[in-house]
Amino acid sequence: MTGASPITPLPTEPFVYDYPGAHDAVTYELENRIADPDARIEAFMDRLLPIDGHVVADVGAGGGYHAVRYARRASHVFAVEPAPRMLIQLHRRIAAEPEAIGSRISVLAAGAEAIPLPDASVDLLHSRLAYFFGPESERVRSCGPGIEEALRVVRPGGRIVVVDNDLREGDFAGYLREFGYAADEPGLADRLDDFWASHDFTATTVMSEWRAPSRKALGRVLAMEFGDREAAAILTRVDGARFRHGYRVYHRER
Repeated sequence: MTGASPITPLPTEPFVYDYPGAHDAVTYELENRIADPDARIEAFMDRLLPIDGHVVADVGAGGGYHAVRYARRASHVFAVEPAPRMLIQLHRRIAAEPEAIGSRISVLAAGAEAIPLPDASVDLLHSRLAYFFGPESERVRSCGPGIEEALRVVRPGGRIVVVDNDLREGDFAGYLREFGYAADEPGLADRLDDFWASHDFTATTVMSEWRAPSRKALGRVLAMEFGDREAAAILTRVDGARFRHGYRVYHRER
């Protein structure tokens, strides 16, 4: 979730966000490669709890880009994803990996509010720009059930790491405030921090960047996230094919 309005919830049924990347696997893959290319979020997670040798749950795994990365180091990865189109991408990615990697990934077709794992079965739960969008609003259904599930499946001493966009720091924060979902919600950054603090999460900003192979590639990803007109306006403010992107990481020990 970046530029687009993230959720229009149904009144009673569990919601599955129809992310544009589910319909454009090529652009979605490109975005994964250009966003945080130096893996600074992963490095931050390692300082909380090293991935090596641990059991990881990637909630909202999407097409599996990060789940596969983590499987190269973790003892096992549970890739939790509810969206049917994303599950197709996820299975294809795992099938293309060597057996030594693919065998360490289990795909769970489920949402964050009902993770089919036993209590205290995971060392590290990671969710990046998926489901955990903070306090309930007109656009966002409460992520409270998912927080309760995270606390249930993570073992005592384990870590929960929720990665969101920083709405204060970096160029991307400005784009979100002008063209994206934060444009019509003044004070959203403070409300998000307050919400996560009320659930005993600590907030940390991790500065990174988007670094694309070309301006054309950058524009393609921006158009998927923001729309064609907005992407064109953003590109007028970008020198070359890179800009600063801050991530707001909410984390707590179980």
